[in-house]
Order: sequence, then C-alpha cells, then structure tokens
Amino acid sequence: MRIRKYLTTILAVFSILPIVLIMVFSVEFFRRNSAELLQTNVRNVAEQAVENVDQFFSQRKMALEVASDLPQVKQLLACSNLNGTAKDQTLYRNNAIELFKTMTAKQTIKGEGNPQGNYVRRSSLINQRGIVIASDDSSLMGRASFVKMDMRTIPAYGMYISDIIQNQNFMNGQKYFVIAVPVYMDGVYQGFIQSSIDMYYFNTVISHGFMETGSTVIIDSKGNLAGGKNTSFVSNTGKIQIDNDFYNQNLKKIDLDNKPNGVISFRVNGNERFGYYSRVAGKDWLILSTIEQAELLSPLYKIFSFYMGALIILSAALIYIAFLAARRFLNPIRDMSAAFARVEKGDYLARLPLGYKGEFADMASSFNHLIKKIKEDTDGLKLSEARYALMMEETNQIVFEWDIPNRHIYRTAQWTNKFGFSTEALRPGSNVPNFDQVHRDDQRALADFFRKILEGGQSKPIDVRIKTIQGTYIWCTINMKVLYDENDQPYRAIGLISDTDMHRKMIEKLESKSRTDLLTQLYNKMTTESMIEESLKASPAGQHHGFVIVDIDNFKRINDTLGHIYGDVALKRVSTNLKCLFRLTDIVGRVGGDEFMILIKDISNEELNQKLLDICAAFNNAYTGEKHQYKISVSVGAAIYPDDGTTLTELYRKADAAMYSAKRSGKDKSCLYSESTLSYMR
Repeated sequence: MRIRKYLTTILAVFSILPIVLIMVFSVEFFRRNSAELLQTNVRNVAEQAVENVDQFFSQRKMALEVASDLPQVKQLLACSNLNGTAKDQTLYRNNAIELFKTMTAKQTIKGEGNPQGNYVRRSSLINQRGIVIASDDSSLMGRASFVKMDMRTIPAYGMYISDIIQNQNFMNGQKYFVIAVPVYMDGVYQGFIQSSIDMYYFNTVISHGFMETGSTVIIDSKGNLAGGKNTSFVSNTGKIQIDNDFYNQNLKKIDLDNKPNGVISFRVNGNERFGYYSRVAGKDWLILSTIEQAELLSPLYKIFSFYMGALIILSAALIYIAFLAARRFLNPIRDMSAAFARVEKGDYLARLPLGYKGEFADMASSFNHLIKKIKEDTDGLKLSEARYALMMEETNQIVFEWDIPNRHIYRTAQWTNKFGFSTEALRPGSNVPNFDQVHRDDQRALADFFRKILEGGQSKPIDVRIKTIQGTYIWCTINMKVLYDENDQPYRAIGLISDTDMHRKMIEKLESKSRTDLLTQLYNKMTTESMIEESLKASPAGQHHGFVIVDIDNFKRINDTLGHIYGDVALKRVSTNLKCLFRLTDIVGRVGGDEFMILIKDISNEELNQKLLDICAAFNNAYTGEKHQYKISVSVGAAIYPDDGTTLTELYRKADAAMYSAKRSGKDKSCLYSESTLSYMR
C-alpha cells in the first residue's frame, strides 16, 4: 500500500505538476505575445495577397510585352508613325486587332474564355501621337488614349498602372484601370500597348476574410477601392472611410519609397483594429489587411478550457496507472527500464522476455507489440516526411510510389486524371517498372533510371515523353527520392512527375526563332551555312546535291523607287515561291539582303536543270508596286556536289560565278556551272 501511494505521489508530482506549469506559462505567453501573433497573422495574409497581385501585374506586363514584340504590332506602329498608306495600315491593323481579341479572350481567371471570368476587357495599340490605331473595341479607333501619362517617360521594359477609372460611356460604367507598356524600336519610342482591366480578379483573390473579423482591401493612390469584401470601413462610393478621415490622415501620409510596408492601429465604431499595409507592384497602390484586436481573447479561453480538461483526464489516468504499476515492479521494472533506455536511443529492436507471470506477462507482450508498432509508424513517418518534402519542393505535381521489395507501383488520382489507367507491369526479365504511357524511344532511358536505383544509387532527374489521357505526348521530368533500410538497401522510392512540356516547347520556339529570318521566315545566314556544311559532311559517297544561289534582279531599284515596304513585299514573295518549289528535306535560307542559298539533296543533273528552270518560271507573273508596275524576276546560279566542289566555300564560289553569268546574259535566267562552258537556260 505504501509503495502504491508513494508511486502515485511521485507520478502526480512529476507528471501533473509539469502539465500545470506548462499550462500556466503557455497561457501567460500567449497573452503577452497576442499582439505579435496577431501582427504575424495579419502580415502573412497581406503578404500573400501582395504576392498574388504582384504576380497578376507581372503576368499582364509579360503578356503586353510579348504582344508588343510581335511583327504585326511593330509594323503597324511604324507604318502609322511614318504616315504609311491606308492600305498597309489596314492590313497591319487587322492582324493586330485579331491579336488583341485573342489576348482579351484568353486572359481569364480560369483561362476558359468565360465572359464572367474575363478581367482583361479591352486591349489597344496607341501610336506616338497618343491615338488608338488598333483595338478589339472598334469604338475606340481613332480616339485619344485614356492614358494621360506621357509614356515617353516610361523606360523600355517598364510598366504604367493607372488609378481606378470609371466612365459611364466605357465598359458599361464598370470600374477599371489601365496597364500599359511602351514600345521602343532601336531605342526610339514608337507608342505603347495597353489593356483595360476590371476589378473581377482582385475581388476573387481577396474575397475571403480571415479569422472572424479579418478583412483585406486593395486601394489605389487616391484611396479608391480596387478589390475586397467584408469590410466595415469602406463607403458606398468605394472610398476608404474611417474615423477622422483615416485615408488622408494615415495612409496617404506614408512615405512608400522609404517604408513600403508596415503596421497601423486605428478605431472603427469604437473597436480597436490592427492593420498591416504593403505597396503593390512598385506603385502607390496598397493592400491593407486588418483585424479586431479583441479576437484573441476567445482562443485564450478555449486554450485554458482545453488544458483543464486534459489535466483532469491525465490525472485520472495517472492514478490508475500508478495503482497497477505498484503491484509488481522489481525485476520487470528493471528490464523495462533497460528496454526503454534502448528505445530512447533509437533501438526499436528492443524486446522484453515472455517468461513473466501475471500482469507483467501482458505488459511485456503489450510492450513488444507497441515497439513493433512504433517501428512501423516510424518507418511510415519517414516515408510521409519524404513525400511531404517532395510536395513542398514542387507544386501541382504527380506523385507515385515504388514499393521495391513487393515490386509494386502506387499511383495517385492525379496520375489517372492526366495519363489514364495503366497496369503495374515489370519490364520483361527485370525488376524495373514499365510505364505503358512512356514513349517507346524513352523506354530504355527510363529503365536505366530505375535500374540505377535498384543498384543503390540516387538517379538524377530524367526527361521523358508521356502520353496523356487525350492521346498526345508531353514532355515530363521524373524525379525520385529513395529510402534505405538498416542494411542500406533501397526499399521504397517516392517519385514526382512534373509537366515541363510548355517550358520545353517555349525553349524550342525561341531556338527556332533565333535560327530564322524574321521577314521571310526562312533560315538565316548563319543557320543556312551551318546546316549545309553539316549535310555535306554527312553526305553518303556517290550521292549528288545541287547548290543554288538565287538573287533578285534590280532589287535596289525596287527599294529606291517604291520604298522598303515594297522591297519587303518582294522578298516575301520570292521566299514564298521558293518554299513551294522545294522539299522539306532541302535547305532554303536567306543569306543576304536580296540573296538566297539553297541545297537540294540527292538530285541528278537533269533534275537540277529542270529545277533551275522552275525557279525562274515561278516568277513569270510576279509583280510588285502599288499598281503592280514592277516585275519581280531572279537570276539563278548553281553548282553540283561533289563534281564542282566538296565544301561550302568551293560550291558558293562556282554557283556565284554561274549566277553572275546569268545576270550578264540578260537577267531573269539560270545558269549551271561547268568547267569548260556555262550553259544557259531560260
């Protein structure tokens, strides 16, 4: 009886007392630090809203910059600023208007083109004189821009964001603001491109309050409400209105350049509120998150009640445990102490003997079962931590799990939604998983990726093509983290599949753009020469190729007489005709102002002669000029690989000589190089 009382007292003192102390210190700590906790919570809400809005502005700026860099936009600006012909302006304007309609239709909350989700409502192009020359709203054409800012003061790659505007004659009287970026060509200001954006997006990203009295608003430099709901300090006119004219006496006086964010305290209807403000997008716009300070008292009472309930339950449990433990505790307790010491050091293989009598036999069995369960849970926790680490590193990813000993792949619902159903099959003759949807050309690389993991290594991320549920292949990056057992053998691997198709295609598009001539869309000089040299080096023995140079006749006269616009038209006409005459395997490029270079692969002398005739004949009815008074013709020279040379330099020299021979014989002709004579064909 003494032992039971003694043990109960010890357990009560050393178990219940710490709980009571923790409860007291926790409540006092929470009370003293309530202001700091409140400030942190409000600041986090505001910073998250700032991040969303800054990202929104950056995306809109990027969309405008991409549009401003397109040829049809630059051509229209140049033509308008130089007072080009109405015909040319109409052509370029129609292309630009279609672009703006596409921009407006696709910039929605969900990207689905739902009119209720469209936040970009109008897109327009304005010339140097501030006149709208292209817009997806025909009523704006020829009018002065709403932007009163001198866009010449905005540097290249800069952005202008207006305050909130409301015009009863525009967008049905809805509130909107304008984002604009200037357009420069060769360092000279040409005009700007703008988008008119409504408040739909802002109301979406900050429409929800936080806690019970928390709210967030977005306001412009004049105190106009741009977005936000559930606020008790915004008037019906959209102006911030708090006791003593809060905006004018508090927010408006803030020096945002030196203090772009900070905390404020104020009263609304007699209630103390705490707020955190932050500048948005480098402008004088603000995001303001506020909450009532009294809201922390309620959690304080809840925490106190929870601690009291837990204390009562724990006290009752400890008394009951003390009663049971006091009956028999000599040798069993010594063994249990030793076993607990091993477990405390992380040895989850510790076990108690099964030879005890009575209650200690059950305790030993329970202990052994508990430690086994703890080990399983610990292993599971490691696995969960690995999953969590990967999910925190990447977002919107597809997770799968490879159970290596059981040869099984576990897939999430995201896998099925994106790639469809697949079987858990292994590659024939191996323990490596086989994904049916992976492109057959990438299967071997993926098998090596898994095989390295089986051999105890950590594979680097791999890029493969995977078929989606729509039946198309997309590029994905597979990354895996491997878990090892006590023998350093891999037993589980967690994989992440990232959709990198759009990023990869964007890189390929940029690479393609760097290889082509912007005006003619043919290969540029560097790419053409590089591809021809590689083709000549890789040419099989006995195969013949035709090397052709095409030069536009009297091109300088067209430029000097009609202007560069018609010169460009002539270049486009020639490039279009040339592309129609050759195969996809042939190489066609523009290597000079009016000179084109072509390699016709695997062609005989007779076929080459006919092809030269076809080139000249393609321009029999080609004219340019406003009244089509100037005929377009070309002079063509050709040489044969390897008869006339095996390098680009040799072939070019001889084809160039043949081309000039054709020009000397009257132009609009073709000539094939020969050692003894130059044969002319019409």
